[in-house]
Amino acid sequence: MPESASLAHRHLLGQRVDYAPFARTDLLVHVGGQATVDRLVDLLYDGFEADPALRSLFGRDLAAARASQKLFFAQWLGGSHRYAEQSYSGLAHQHESVPITRALADRWLHSFRQALIQSVVDEADRRVILDQASAVARALVNEEDAQARQPAVVEAAGTGRRGPPRRRAIASCGKAAGAVSAAVRLAQRGDAIGLGAALDKAPGLLAKTFAARLMLAAALAGRAATVQLLLRRGAGVDAPHCLPVAVSGRAFERAIFVTPLCAARLRHRPPVEQILLQAGAHDDVFTAAFLGDLPLLRAILGAEAAVADACDPACDVLDVTPIDHAVAGGQTSALGLLLDHVRPPLRSGVRALRGAAAKGDVPTVEMLLAHGADATKIGVGRWVLHPVLAPLLAARGASVGSAGAWIGACCTGNQGRRDDPDYVRALLRFGAQATDVRTEHHGRTSGVQALEATALHFAAKAGFAQTVEVLLQHGADPTARDSRGRTPLDWLSECRSPAAREQVRPVLTSR
Repeated sequence: MPESASLAHRHLLGQRVDYAPFARTDLLVHVGGQATVDRLVDLLYDGFEADPALRSLFGRDLAAARASQKLFFAQWLGGSHRYAEQSYSGLAHQHESVPITRALADRWLHSFRQALIQSVVDEADRRVILDQASAVARALVNEEDAQARQPAVVEAAGTGRRGPPRRRAIASCGKAAGAVSAAVRLAQRGDAIGLGAALDKAPGLLAKTFAARLMLAAALAGRAATVQLLLRRGAGVDAPHCLPVAVSGRAFERAIFVTPLCAARLRHRPPVEQILLQAGAHDDVFTAAFLGDLPLLRAILGAEAAVADACDPACDVLDVTPIDHAVAGGQTSALGLLLDHVRPPLRSGVRALRGAAAKGDVPTVEMLLAHGADATKIGVGRWVLHPVLAPLLAARGASVGSAGAWIGACCTGNQGRRDDPDYVRALLRFGAQATDVRTEHHGRTSGVQALEATALHFAAKAGFAQTVEVLLQHGADPTARDSRGRTPLDWLSECRSPAAREQVRPVLTSR
């Protein structure tokens, strides 16, 4: 379906890029299916391993990236949308912290071309795939070649040695994220003078994605002077950015992008709203859906009904539609109006279903299921504890699954989690197995997934005595060993709470 002109302002990179060029085609089948994609990605990443310039742009462990890219390219070539259903970030955000010059984009394309030649037989297929990949790669260029440190060509200043390019001085995560975080705080406080000085010191803060984050912070806080400053410095009046998870909900983390105008209306900031409208800000179907503005939504759908199921350009490869925005905003009436304009089954809907289930919103879940939302993909969540939603979703095929993802949701002490035996019992009733191993990404060589540890290992380390008891009652093996040969009792020694250690130890040793 061609993209609507009414959504052109929502492109995060400021230009139209077709992130689904082969949707509703049989190209994936024609080139050989998932087996060809797997070979293509393995060859591509083998090339990265051998190229210092490209290898330096990735993290220490490429195994997870390989697995993720196999899902991505299968979707991109017209196959299953498992990547979009599982990912929490679009391409623009994933690459905003990486210094991508035209030279590096061309270097990536060279590696991609070599992998393509060895994996795809038909020359015509290779040509059309490469053309589309070139468009995406060049759209992600975010730095001038003259500002970048070219690999094996430019010497490291003052050292006389040569090396690959470094990470950008400004980034959205990691050590380089301090500049962005500090600027966001200035925008939230309305310190226009301080923010102006920060922008003078670090002009990179006005890169499209970073400037959009600053605009969102200022609009949400109602800081009119700061919004005016950012507009004068070139920030986009419509530049969308993802809402904080505290606003969007965990199921919609980094997936609900709103414009500054939507943010100002959400927080009832009339002065900021007027500034933005005078600067030419646009309304759109996503804003109307998230805010539940029914008159605006009716007008938009009356003029162009197809946008009810349009994918948000701001999310590029993710399947985020106005339906997701209505659910995230808790706008049941808006959701009903949108669904009236969409033929079942829903093109997307998995994320919306997860979001509604996380809120315990039975009417919304029922509406989505009635329009074909796929309950079999809902995955891990506290829906298993809901007396109405659990049987309703299970009857439609919902299951936690035994890939081990559930272990991180209830058997670790991360993110302030506490011993929750009732949640564990419910997860075990709906598909989890006490013997599952936490290996969501097979082949990892670092991180917790590489440890191949069971739920019992993690629960012991967290000091969750009640969870340990539940797991043992359901068949967990207290002698199971992780990839380093350690048992749950060995992991218990790493528990930070002496009291918890003393509670867990007799439960483990009694078995």
